[in-house]
Amino acid sequence: MPKPTNTGRRILVTLIALAVGGLIVYTTLRGTTPSSPPPPPIAQVPSSVATEPAAAAPLSGEAAPKDAAQATAAASTPPPAAPSAPAASAGTGYRARVDGATGDLAEIGSTDAKGKVRLGIEFASSGAGVKALRLAHHFQTIEEKEHVRVQRQHDIARGGQVESLVPFAALAVEITPEGGKPEFVALFGDAAGRVWRQTAPGAFEAVIEDDQGRDVLVLTRRFSVAEDSSQIKVEQAMMNATGTPLTVRWFQTGPVDLDLDAAAYGGDRRHLRIGHLLPVARDPQRIPVTMGAFDKAHATLLSQRFGATDATGAATFAYRDFTQWPTPESEQGGLELSWLAFNNRYFGVAVHPLFDPIATKGGAAPLSWVGQVDRVVLDGGDGAQVIGLRLASRPLAVAPGGKADVSHGVFAGPLARKEISSEPVYKAMRLKDIVVYNFGGPCGWCTFESITSLLLWIMRSLHDRVFGDWALSIIVLVVIVRTCLHPLTRWTQIKMARFGKQMQAMQPKQKILQEKYGSDPAKLQAETTKLWREEGISPAGFLGCLPAFAQTPVWIALSGVLFFAVELRHQNAFYGVFQSVFPSGSMFWHFLGDMAEPDRLIYFGRELFNIPLIGPFSSVNLLPLILGVMYYLQQTYFTPQTTAPTTPEQEMQMKIMKYMTIFLFPLLMYNAPAGLSLYFAVNTTLAIVESKWIRSYMERHDMLNVDKMKAERQARAAAKGKATSGQGGLLAALERYAQEKQKQTERHFGQDRPKR
Repeated sequence: MPKPTNTGRRILVTLIALAVGGLIVYTTLRGTTPSSPPPPPIAQVPSSVATEPAAAAPLSGEAAPKDAAQATAAASTPPPAAPSAPAASAGTGYRARVDGATGDLAEIGSTDAKGKVRLGIEFASSGAGVKALRLAHHFQTIEEKEHVRVQRQHDIARGGQVESLVPFAALAVEITPEGGKPEFVALFGDAAGRVWRQTAPGAFEAVIEDDQGRDVLVLTRRFSVAEDSSQIKVEQAMMNATGTPLTVRWFQTGPVDLDLDAAAYGGDRRHLRIGHLLPVARDPQRIPVTMGAFDKAHATLLSQRFGATDATGAATFAYRDFTQWPTPESEQGGLELSWLAFNNRYFGVAVHPLFDPIATKGGAAPLSWVGQVDRVVLDGGDGAQVIGLRLASRPLAVAPGGKADVSHGVFAGPLARKEISSEPVYKAMRLKDIVVYNFGGPCGWCTFESITSLLLWIMRSLHDRVFGDWALSIIVLVVIVRTCLHPLTRWTQIKMARFGKQMQAMQPKQKILQEKYGSDPAKLQAETTKLWREEGISPAGFLGCLPAFAQTPVWIALSGVLFFAVELRHQNAFYGVFQSVFPSGSMFWHFLGDMAEPDRLIYFGRELFNIPLIGPFSSVNLLPLILGVMYYLQQTYFTPQTTAPTTPEQEMQMKIMKYMTIFLFPLLMYNAPAGLSLYFAVNTTLAIVESKWIRSYMERHDMLNVDKMKAERQARAAAKGKATSGQGGLLAALERYAQEKQKQTERHFGQDRPKR
């Protein structure tokens, strides 16, 4: 029995809907699958290797050190029992003067949630780096007990030693006296004592001396924060205290990995993003830009371990220190580094130059002293690797008594475009480009910047000026989007319904043709084409499904905005009514208390077990269950049943698609953020109402009457002299094109075929 055409149409429409929904789910979950197989176990790095200063900053600028020792000693601190600083090398014997101070270092900034200072910084004695960088106005959970840490010191104890990766820590300097050879001096410190002396809160000083104890270089670092700003100023200078010109290179760590987001849905959203400047000849305004080559996901940036041998000859594995800047693309294009940033789903940390936007006339300045940026890894084993950046300066000439400046700024805060652009420096740098509202992957290209910006602006306006509640803002935003897309949705559904009705009415005649000319495909094609023309059916009717794809970027963009918008983080729904009703210690208090987390109708406070494809089960979530019910109602009561006979195979296919929609999609959405689940639930409900109204509209206007459709088509053909549908435009052009192709096919198969 031939396949009923209207059944195939409905299967196709269902497949399109599943494809769109599946594309959104796939792109959000794709980060949960590692891009490479798990690396093999590795051996410990000997403590003697970890204390080598040269390993902290490669001399040759190679992108990939040739052994595991170099790869893992980029920012290591030895154990308390390790030997003192390395002996002075041959020649002048430069070394860092050891400071005898002990105890904790003074902090700067504040973590007062009600204050104007946004940042609180705790310092590490190793390299005068950042031990912890906390955001005063952001917390880990809605209980607001612990502040968000966007940077912190990472330590790994292994083989009787401790390896550390400290953000923004001084690692080493390379000093080359005039006519002399370069020498490295470690600045990280060791068991002999600290190298950096704290002269004031946030201010540090280190002195490089020769073998006679005479000052060679005086190094200063000063961290400072201001009110109502997410910027940290890191003012750094190297003063030549000798009577001889020196050439120096400065090595330090930059930002390190932000913590992995707590939410299981969506996978690892951490990225490295780099902003660069085009040559002045190409862009006199000096506006930083980003591009795909300088945007790397965490898994891509981590790459794979490589095999090597350690100092004892034993087999080991480590990570190469891959250079991230400059690259062949940047050198070929003459690009200049502007800023570089690590981010996760909601927060980011960036290194950038210090400059005056007024002096640059609204443009940006390059981070000119940075000559090379390498990716380093503190390897704590599978799943416990920490990525950091190592910044190496260009060779800087320092005259006697002169200074070399290696200052920079640090952005640390939430990924909110409005907040970032409120600071003139960040606006000039276009630092808002680190905020990306899409999941990447196959649908990343269709999430246009203009769409996401518009949707976010509407949602924020609804919240700030109308409702003051994000849940209501999301609901109204979905209503607005569906209303704007309604003419296109209505046109699509009517077009497809009319085409299906025509094909269903033509089915008996087509069956006769198949029985009569089944053995002659060419004749069957010609007669089928003739039948279509006689019945007034245009192949362009099948194009009615194409406009539905025009809506796809809008819905994907909206899902991306709801997933990545930091404005929804820790924001309750419906004015916190559930938090007001239930006591704070109950299992129900968390229900819709955080639009960026699952709705948590019943929250157990801990992970009970882990479910494949879903993630940790720590709560009973209501919205995904409601979503499943809405899909069931849509499939069971609001999807028109076919009147044409179907084969058992076709019925089985339709059942499989039905239950995949009802069960699989809500299952994959189980740990989705409440804001995203609310969007899908509301959108599905409105889609049911809209489809019912469109079917009612078609029935009221008798739009599915086949005889009426044929008469209308003939009347238009008589009036215009040719068959057409519509008054012009793209859709009408597509229909005319399909009709022309139909005529060409008919002429082709109507010709006598040459005999063999």
